[in-house]
Amino acid sequence: MTSRLIRLTRLPAAERSVLLEAIVALIGAGLLLRLMTFKRLAPRLGRHMGESPERLDPGPAETAGRIQWAVETAARHLPWKPVCFPQAIAAKWMLGRRRIASTLYLGLDPNADYDAHAWVRAGALIVTGGPRRGHTIVSSFA
Repeated sequence: MTSRLIRLTRLPAAERSVLLEAIVALIGAGLLLRLMTFKRLAPRLGRHMGESPERLDPGPAETAGRIQWAVETAARHLPWKPVCFPQAIAAKWMLGRRRIASTLYLGLDPNADYDAHAWVRAGALIVTGGPRRGHTIVSSFA
């Protein structure tokens, strides 16, 4: 734990800031998923069955890549290992704060006992997760 804190303090300020934001967003997403029904959470995710543009300008695309790194890194180092849905929610919120259009997808695999998966796309970049073979998109939020 101490070595992780030391590495965090050695990061450049911009990276440290986005990583700390990802940690807070993952904590918040996890709490909301435990305390709130999906019906109440869904409107906070964006326009239901919407799609964001498949193209981003270079600046927002670079920022989306930084968010991708931060969410993946934070999720990997948190003690409870957030799964795909809280990661997707955290990334969607972080992108939204920067006014970067994105789409959060929810998918199911009917051949794998209805295994569920969530991922986020911003432009052409898959920010978290990613579509899985066999998963059918059942909902999206843009």
